[in-house]
Amino acid sequence: MEILLIESDHLIRDQIKVGLQQFPEFTITCGEGYGGINLLRQRRYDLAFLGVRANATEARRTIEYLRSFEQSVDVVVVTAQKTARDLQSEKSRLNIWSFLSTPVQVSEFFRMVSRIRERLHTPVAAAAGQSLAPHR
Repeated sequence: MEILLIESDHLIRDQIKVGLQQFPEFTITCGEGYGGINLLRQRRYDLAFLGVRANATEARRTIEYLRSFEQSVDVVVVTAQKTARDLQSEKSRLNIWSFLSTPVQVSEFFRMVSRIRERLHTPVAAAAGQSLAPHR
């Protein structure tokens, strides 16, 4: 699974990166700010962790910029709890897969990784099940 980690805070970025590196099925690319977001124009990623430090209005603008040219990547917004609460009502409109609150709590992070890994393995099982199903 190709993961793009866009985070300007080096401590948070390193926590997430080290956590993801514990799983061999993840390949992580790091970037910062709009330059990091623009990496989505160059290559296909399965998941993007997008760190937003600003208020909900600025965070919304950043996510909308990303969505203006990339609709298919799953996005995990990494932000303060208050900003996550403010954006929660627009989760489906902005096509946000999940939120990861800062400061990053180890248990919350690994619960999210578990969901990511489950999602990673589910399409394979679903495709295998569909190919074995009788056609009508």
